[in-house]
Amino acid sequence: MLAAVDFDNLHVRAGRLGDAEILYDHSEADFGPSNLWAEDRSWVLCTDYDLWATKIAGPSALVNMLLNDCEIEAVRLPWHTNELVHGKR
Repeated sequence: MLAAVDFDNLHVRAGRLGDAEILYDHSEADFGPSNLWAEDRSWVLCTDYDLWATKIAGPSALVNMLLNDCEIEAVRLPWHTNELVHGKR
């Protein structure tokens, strides 16, 4: 049986990206972090235990570095111009 999660009391933590690994073994958390982002909001990483992939959005240099890394399986997702942009369609 799956445990119910209290979605009204989620936690946001701040710290160094290099220290995020310890959150995966944190005793008070049922799951590891699912969203990581830079303090300046220049990039974001979104994942979850039941997703088929991790999504990363950020500057072109970061995206190209990931796409060109031979040890990372990465694909560029299509960009839809009809998506919400700044809260407007």
